[in-house]
Amino acid sequence: MSISILGIDISKQKFDAALLMGDKLKHKTCKNNRDGFESLCLWLKKQGLGCVHVCLEATGTYGDAHA
Repeated sequence: MSISILGIDISKQKFDAALLMGDKLKHKTCKNNRDGFESLCLWLKKQGLGCVHVCLEATGTYGDAHA
C-alpha cells in the first residue's frame, strides 16, 4: 500500500488541497467552512486511497477547525 500526500493551504474564505498519489497530482479548492471540509472528505473517498499523510499550512487561526 502506498501512502498519498495531501497538502492543504488555508485562507479566510477558501482552502486549496493538492493530492499527490504516486506520480499523479490532483487539486481541489473548497470554501473554508464545514461544507467545504465535507466536500474535501467526499472527494478524498472517491480517490480510493488507503493511507494519506496530511500537511496543513494555515494563516493565523483559519485552519484551526481543520486541524
